[in-house]
Amino acid sequence: MDGDALGVHTKKQTGIAGMFAIALAGYFALAGTTIALTSNGRNHATVWPADALILALLLGAPRKHWPTLLAAGWIANLLANLVTRGWSLGIPLYGAINMAQVSCAAFLITRRSAQRRLLQDPKSAVEFLLFAGLVAPSLGALLGSLVSLGNYGEPFVPSYLRWFASNALGLLIGTPFLQALLDGSYRRCIADLDRRARIQAGSLMVLHLGVVLLVFGQSRLPMLFLPLTSLLVLAFRLGRLGTFAGVIAVAVGGAAAAYLGVGPMTIMHRGPFFEAIYFQVYTAIVLCTTLPVAATVFSRAEALKALAEHRQALQLILEHTPDAILSFDRAGICSWATGPLEDFTGMPPHAFVGLDIDEISERTSVELARLLKLADTEALVAPTHELVPRLKPERTLEALLGLVRQGGRATGAVITLRDISARKLREKAISMMAETDDLTRVLNRKGFRTRLNAAIEHQVRPLTMALIDVDQFKSINDTFGHPVGDRVLEAVAQRLDSGCRSSDCVGRLGGDEFAILFHCDVQTARSACERIAESLRRSPILDDGNLRLMASISCGLAELTVGMNRSDFFDAADAALYEVKRSGRDGVWAA
Repeated sequence: MDGDALGVHTKKQTGIAGMFAIALAGYFALAGTTIALTSNGRNHATVWPADALILALLLGAPRKHWPTLLAAGWIANLLANLVTRGWSLGIPLYGAINMAQVSCAAFLITRRSAQRRLLQDPKSAVEFLLFAGLVAPSLGALLGSLVSLGNYGEPFVPSYLRWFASNALGLLIGTPFLQALLDGSYRRCIADLDRRARIQAGSLMVLHLGVVLLVFGQSRLPMLFLPLTSLLVLAFRLGRLGTFAGVIAVAVGGAAAAYLGVGPMTIMHRGPFFEAIYFQVYTAIVLCTTLPVAATVFSRAEALKALAEHRQALQLILEHTPDAILSFDRAGICSWATGPLEDFTGMPPHAFVGLDIDEISERTSVELARLLKLADTEALVAPTHELVPRLKPERTLEALLGLVRQGGRATGAVITLRDISARKLREKAISMMAETDDLTRVLNRKGFRTRLNAAIEHQVRPLTMALIDVDQFKSINDTFGHPVGDRVLEAVAQRLDSGCRSSDCVGRLGGDEFAILFHCDVQTARSACERIAESLRRSPILDDGNLRLMASISCGLAELTVGMNRSDFFDAADAALYEVKRSGRDGVWAA
């Protein structure tokens, strides 16, 4: 663990040492070259890109390293001024002012996050133009012009304008390009491009460089609009990195033309100061036009990339989801389908596409059409339906409806199908356990009453109920004990169940009292009960070698007639059972 920590610490030390070296050497080279080419030694340079290097480094470094990088910039500024201008009392102040405006711009740009990628969206582009192109240079121009006034006697207003324009342009032009160069964005971008894309990008950059040479390499035609056109092409085709490089090309081309005394600026014949200011204004217009466009293009490209990644992830999720999904447009036509639809419905996903909901319902279940029609209701809260597919009757599916809305109105619907067959079987098993008598494994009192209520409510054919008592059961318990009594009850329940059809219901109401609900008329039910009673008379209910026991039952039947409720039904069967007991037991009586 200590070794890993030491390794990380060493890498950090190497990183800040390398950044210090880049800041020192890079700033000295940029500052010295700029002063030598665009200043007479007393006034401010036309464009000052050196501060952009420090700002780019600050934006990519933790704030704890800022003092080190600012110190490197101040030392390099001092050395560059000493070499090009010679010593004066104001030289150390120039470096301090430059570092102050850079740190001001870096702080304002990164005030919401420790590090920032420039021009990643229109908002960041506006903030960059505001803080690096207006606020920070204004502060530096004020202080720097005061120093120039005291040190060289330079007039304040021209000095202020020249400082402000040169530093603002330097920061705006150089910072994005240098940051992308330092953080490896250009290297990664080139590595990610295929051969054809590299050729296309290189051709566009060559075309832009040709436009810059055409415009600034001659002094006859004022074609300053052409670089703006080619820059917009770079912004739309190559994004922010291409725009950064294109802006650098315009700045370098214009500065070189000014140094050589050629270019469209010389056509005005208004003197070097006016030409420098005009070029600065022109460059500012180019920046304010192209950088927001590049930021917008970049943010949209990033959004499209993220959307494509999300779509791919969603596709993978849909392909591996245990649910099936059907998507419908406003007209009820299935636009796409995915998931295990063939396992659920017997139809593959592609068979659904293009069918309307009525056609799909005919082939699967009418519940789908009923569910989709709920999409027209306003108060819709995730309705669900259970359905059994026509081609897969062994399955039970749960259909969940969701609406797709745009502008507050429904433009489509999505139905999710989930297989709940296993859950329904568990629920049925749990329900059966709750309604089953523990001893005899027939329905208990609650289960029998539930079946009876349902049969009465949905009666489509005759219903007959039989109430049954085991004769002399108390004496069996008293003579042989409760374990034998329980075995007698189990055996009686088995005889009753085997003597009925699968559509009939056998239940234990309590003690030795049983009931049978027959889905037939009373005569048919009476015949079944007499067969059961006769089977008990012929063979013993228990015969295990040590104990041979006979048993009999008393049975009263009643058929449900018009006007009867459940209580009347029970009372009629109970009255018939009483008649059997009054007549000596072991018999069947119909009310």
